[in-house]
Amino acid sequence: MTSGKKQRALQKVEPRATRKRRDRRQGTAVANAAGARDVRPADAGTGAGTSDGDSQNTLAWLFGGFDAATASNLRQLALICVTACLALGLVQFVGSEQTFLHVFPLSPRGFDSYWVLCYKAWWVAVIVASYLALPAIVMAAMPGNRLRDCHLSFRGFRRHFWIYVGLYGAVLPVIWLVSLTPEFYTFYPMYPQAGRSWFDLLCWEGLYAGQFIALEFFFRGFLVGGLSRFLGALAVPVCVMPYLMIHFTKPWPEAAGSVVAGFVLGWLAWKTKSIWGGVCVHCAVASTMDLLALAHKGQLPWLHG
Repeated sequence: MTSGKKQRALQKVEPRATRKRRDRRQGTAVANAAGARDVRPADAGTGAGTSDGDSQNTLAWLFGGFDAATASNLRQLALICVTACLALGLVQFVGSEQTFLHVFPLSPRGFDSYWVLCYKAWWVAVIVASYLALPAIVMAAMPGNRLRDCHLSFRGFRRHFWIYVGLYGAVLPVIWLVSLTPEFYTFYPMYPQAGRSWFDLLCWEGLYAGQFIALEFFFRGFLVGGLSRFLGALAVPVCVMPYLMIHFTKPWPEAAGSVVAGFVLGWLAWKTKSIWGGVCVHCAVASTMDLLALAHKGQLPWLHG
């Protein structure tokens, strides 16, 4: 009798439970043998290969057992989030009036009439460093990323310029209505002496415009552009949350409007791959708000020379 016939005959006599146990033991033995063949000695291969393997294993361990490619993506995602937290913290604390006073104490000879403008310049400088310079360095240093991935295209802005003109026209009546409230015109301009002279007004509006360039780069360029590689369009609502939070010190209508503006400008930046339309709308709206507030208070520079 051949071996095959003997095995079939034994299977007919052997109880089913016994056969299952024997098959499990044989399967385990085969798996162990295969694993032993795959194991490489610790000193096998080149040092570079071992180092790469250790790095990939470390990434996989840090990010919950994902494969090396997924772990690398998660590392970049985490780096973007950490950079955002650092930038927001720097603006909140280093850009504060208390920090400016600590670095540049008031002169004992008397109050400088341009001290407030100097503080505003410090505040804008911290914003530019935190919202623009730091994220740009991080984005340029990350492998597989380019700075233009932060939605810096001028072509998208030119092709969709009419959309931003329409947005400004749509919010203009709302700005006018809100500007009639004391809460609004006592808060704006954020530089109280902006209406003192043309010099004060132009200096302030220039600083304000620089702040908006950094702001749009950070929220609609670095965050929306960087996170959209992993989240797609969901990067827009994710970025709306911190954008709302930086408006908590503003009048409540503006804080509420920042949610709508965050969604609209974020989605447009994602679709057009350009932040420049948002920069223009932001600058136009802010200048209009300042001028309306000064007009309601009778402090426009041309009204008093």
